[in-house]
Amino acid sequence: MQNGEADVEVLRLLDSVGRRGFAFAWQMLRNHDDALDAVQASMMAAWRNRKRLRPGPELRGWFYRVLRNRCIDVMRSRRVQRAAPLEVDPPDRGASDPAHDAARREELDRLRRVLRQMPDEMREIVLLRDFHDLSYAEIAGVLDIPTGTVMSRLHRARSTLREQMLAKE
Repeated sequence: MQNGEADVEVLRLLDSVGRRGFAFAWQMLRNHDDALDAVQASMMAAWRNRKRLRPGPELRGWFYRVLRNRCIDVMRSRRVQRAAPLEVDPPDRGASDPAHDAARREELDRLRRVLRQMPDEMREIVLLRDFHDLSYAEIAGVLDIPTGTVMSRLHRARSTLREQMLAKE
């Protein structure tokens, strides 16, 4: 890959994952400043390695792996609690129905509580797949596990999440 192509591809990656990367880092770290630091360090790593990176889906997976590792480093160094609340912004729907909005907020709060109580391994794989839309192959690269393991862990995590969401409080 020529230098100019690598630069453009890395810039596209950084542009496309900036906000989503921050959301993932915040979900992992539960601290705004720590999440910003982790994303910034990951973006700097991508820029420094731009000549060695290949364009394509592996690039996004590579970035999330670097970001995940930065988050783990922050958690280790600052002893941050790893429970990650889920922050999902409801879609803009124009005029809103207060009863519907209240029910949706209650459901999201319950989802956040259930996710916080899940083991880190399960929560992380659900966040990467269902909230950050990484492919199985990308998740396998991020977590350094085989694709089949990603599928089985995700199935187990989703089953646990479903059971907990359906259980009465």
